[in-house]
Amino acid sequence: MIALILGLFLGAVVAVLHENLDNTIKTSEAAETKLRQPLVTTLPLMNTKERTTAVRFYSDKQDSLFAEAIRTARTGILLSDLDEKCKVIMITSSIPGEGKTTVCTNLAMALSQTQRALLIDADMRRPQIAKSFELAPGSLGLSNLVAGTAVASKCIHTIEGTSLKVLPAGDIPPNPLELLISKSFKLALGGTENPVRCDHHRHAPGRVGQ
Repeated sequence: MIALILGLFLGAVVAVLHENLDNTIKTSEAAETKLRQPLVTTLPLMNTKERTTAVRFYSDKQDSLFAEAIRTARTGILLSDLDEKCKVIMITSSIPGEGKTTVCTNLAMALSQTQRALLIDADMRRPQIAKSFELAPGSLGLSNLVAGTAVASKCIHTIEGTSLKVLPAGDIPPNPLELLISKSFKLALGGTENPVRCDHHRHAPGRVGQ
């Protein structure tokens, strides 16, 4: 009897400790509470087959839950831009393979339906945008524009069947970080359209970058 009581007590203690020490995010409410940031949308999980065509999911499957989630994100972003206009959205993640390319390509296509949108691939280590949209191998892009070896009109590509414009990564530089923190990078972004204010705390529609 004593062993049974002790076993139940220890089990209850372990369960309470496990609940209190678990810092993973399981719900949208938990995400907003722990990150102290508004949640724009949640995207449904995709199976392996769907991921191969995920970059065009929004345009190819307009009635899907995924497309609806992207429209929700677009609405949230547009509504957050009412008080003060800004032109840059930065999309990133903590580790590779979390869906940055899928999110930014579909969100860019959604934004391009309501206004001009330029999708910039600033991933200089594992760029995926050019491959995802089946651009020609060796297509000029961001690195060429920043280095001054090509003009914006040669580096920006229009995606067939959409109004979306894409600035792929271009040639992979030997030192990606130096390129992204250079003054030339800021000037190049400002030269593709109207001048862009580089502010990492203000994200709103206009350009979508990875």
